[in-house]
Amino acid sequence: MPPLSRFSLSRAQWWRIGFVLLLIALSFLPLFWLLDSHPVQQFDEARTGINGLNILRNNEWLVLRDADMRPDLWNCKPPLWPWVLALSFKLVGLSELGLRLPVALAALATTLVVYQAGRRWLGTKEGGLLAALILLTSGGYINTHITRTGDYDTFLTLWTTLGALNWLRYLQEGRNRSAWLTGLFFFLAAFTKGVAGLMFGPGLLLATLATGQMQRLRRPAPWLALLALFAGMATWYIVRESAAPGYLAAVWEYELGGPATTQMEGHHYEFYWYLTNLMESEFTFWLVPAVLGALLGWRLPKGSPGWWLVRFVLCVVGLFMLTLALTQTKLHWYNAPMFPLLALLAASGLLQMGRAVASQQHWRPSPAARLGGIFLIVCLPYWAQCRTLVRIYDDRYKVPSLQLGFHLRHQLELEPTLRDYYHGDDGQFNDSPAFYRTAMAMQHSHRIVRVPPWKVNETSAGQLVVICGAKPRFFWEKWYRTSLILKTDSCVTLRLEARR
Repeated sequence: MPPLSRFSLSRAQWWRIGFVLLLIALSFLPLFWLLDSHPVQQFDEARTGINGLNILRNNEWLVLRDADMRPDLWNCKPPLWPWVLALSFKLVGLSELGLRLPVALAALATTLVVYQAGRRWLGTKEGGLLAALILLTSGGYINTHITRTGDYDTFLTLWTTLGALNWLRYLQEGRNRSAWLTGLFFFLAAFTKGVAGLMFGPGLLLATLATGQMQRLRRPAPWLALLALFAGMATWYIVRESAAPGYLAAVWEYELGGPATTQMEGHHYEFYWYLTNLMESEFTFWLVPAVLGALLGWRLPKGSPGWWLVRFVLCVVGLFMLTLALTQTKLHWYNAPMFPLLALLAASGLLQMGRAVASQQHWRPSPAARLGGIFLIVCLPYWAQCRTLVRIYDDRYKVPSLQLGFHLRHQLELEPTLRDYYHGDDGQFNDSPAFYRTAMAMQHSHRIVRVPPWKVNETSAGQLVVICGAKPRFFWEKWYRTSLILKTDSCVTLRLEARR
């Protein structure tokens, strides 16, 4: 039997394990706390959730379908993320948790990737922990439509971060494996969100030039990886167009030409809008350290890990932000992929300042002292981020129509025999109620007929109707005398008595 000493860990190894466990524990509040407490959000989260539900409902994995079972040409992104959601619904349940748990796990994976990258390129495990905590306290990353809702962008950010860091490694080491991994991760990014997964491309090329590594492009590996990426995406688009024609036209309208050249749905802002958001809310605590990291890091000794990291991040993030600024349609989640790289840059600035002060004062802080310093730096941003999550929680039922899911679950508990009823909505475009109607039909065989206000007069007395909000209720009570069956907050279940 091998001696027990062979399986013992050194003090340094215990420290590394402790740092990882500490980071996972600190990730709980920003990523998992209150994750399923607010309803499915209208527009993108609900629409993508419906895509995932219909995959399970019809066992159809190629053509995504909307709430009316038509091919979804509005959400025309590739299907990797809806596939993941379908599997999550199968394992976790048709719920808010099933919709958002994959997002939280992808964000946790990104956080660990940033930690590992910080250890490598900043030189210490403390640097990795600081970079990861900066990411977890970035308002532009820990936010709705990114890490707090079941949307595409957290999954996209995981792949683009892995792809970018592998290209950085390829530039430094020249290993073909890193080039192939770069191609793989950017393929996964493109298969998650189409062209958005490739927007780091110009920055990667500029970083190759800025680090003096253009000779790396003379090797076949990066070009073969790029060819495989484009071949895989071309195969997808050809197969999908063949399955249900009209898909490529929708991709051009909603993903390529539309957002780049036209102001879609009024989402048009000034050229410097993304930079303003960084200063005001998305990277407020960390923008100055990031600028210092850029200024100081550019002068680091050539070939040092920090020199590589700073030049690479500046090139990739700089061109990425320029590309976003030039597009006509601007949305706050479009810049999500840059926050892991910005977190590394900000951590670099803080570490360089700390080392300069320690050197001047002849300090040699212990590991415990360095860890305490990190906590002092991040405690206020961490508290502020948790307060933001509380505000999101407090506003969870601000829109009455979003309360439908809670009401239907309460109704199922108190009145389990109610299976056939109308849903009287407000007539506005909102896929959140459609998500809950689909989930109830799949889980409990409920037969729910959506009735907008202008079709109330086509309904029949004696039926039940579920209504959320005072305005749609007014339309029903204008046509019918009603009796109350159940009430939760602003949602009611009514029995339609005689017509007025």
